[in-house]
Amino acid sequence: MATLLQILLLLLSIINRPTTTAAAYLPPSMPEEQDQAPPPYNLSTLLYTLGFHDLSVAATSSAINTANLTTIFTPTDVSLRSCPYCSLPLLLLEHSIPGLYPFRLLSNLALGTKIETLASTPTTALCLTLTKSTPENSTIDPTLFVGGVEITRPDLFNDGTIIIHGIQGFLAHLSPFSCQIERMTSLSFPSQPASSPPSTVMRTLLKDAMIRLRMSDYTVLALLIQENLDQLLQLNSMTIFSVDDAGVFGDGHTYVSNLRFHIVPNLRLMALGLMNLPSGSVLPTMEPGETLVVTVAGGEGLLSPMRINNIKVTGTNIVFNEGIVVHGIAAPFPRVHRTTMGFWPDQTETINLGPTTTSDT
Repeated sequence: MATLLQILLLLLSIINRPTTTAAAYLPPSMPEEQDQAPPPYNLSTLLYTLGFHDLSVAATSSAINTANLTTIFTPTDVSLRSCPYCSLPLLLLEHSIPGLYPFRLLSNLALGTKIETLASTPTTALCLTLTKSTPENSTIDPTLFVGGVEITRPDLFNDGTIIIHGIQGFLAHLSPFSCQIERMTSLSFPSQPASSPPSTVMRTLLKDAMIRLRMSDYTVLALLIQENLDQLLQLNSMTIFSVDDAGVFGDGHTYVSNLRFHIVPNLRLMALGLMNLPSGSVLPTMEPGETLVVTVAGGEGLLSPMRINNIKVTGTNIVFNEGIVVHGIAAPFPRVHRTTMGFWPDQTETINLGPTTTSDT
């Protein structure tokens, strides 16, 4: 009996012993690993995989932390070539914004919404402005633009941490006044506003343009704008055709005394609109009674570049903001008149024609 009693007591002690959970047998590092956030993306590899090869190179040294929620508006390689003077690392930051902005959310934001970018500094905020073109058919999504560049491949990548939208168009660095200016970016061939904006707004736009021109080998134009500031403040917007500094100090000195003939008033004609003008199109100038004529339309290829008054357009969107755009030309514009053989310079002036239609420059 004693032996049986001892066996029963032993069984009871085993049954009443506290049990341990299965979790106690798991490796101690497992719960910690489950609480950790996923590792950040290699942004360069991601962009390269999506086809943005040029920008992927800039992303190798980018300060963007992909562990944070981020939306990136990524320009195509072709778009990047429209801005040869641009810094690719800075462009990447200027087109990246904190937070997640899928296309549906962007579509519902108000026209003219400004979103601060990752390129902002403690002293200067830089913003992308959202604009849109709403189709007449309400069942079709609107065409959205950020910083004046169309979103052509929305929601190209979205995993809940990073959103990438593909964009295509003419690029430029953001203005230091991009978060302050209330006027919206023009998207197409602009019409003259019903009322003029305050001169303070145009003064800010002109100041911004002068700063950029001094950094883009167009210092002479910046000085001419300052000299003619009172007249330019009366405009709502403008398109300026300009010779660069080297051209002015070469054979283009007549540009200085003919600035008004090179400005299209109250019309901000961006590169796309300019290149779509057919041959024979007439543009007004600030010089009373004087006009410019598209003598060779854009889109004719490298062997037949666009010409206005027989002068080659050497660069587009050299500098632009919400009210001003500057395009480069090879020489000052001469006055021309139509003949049966085309447009020829007036015999009464001696303005240099610059490169001819058979020249390589």
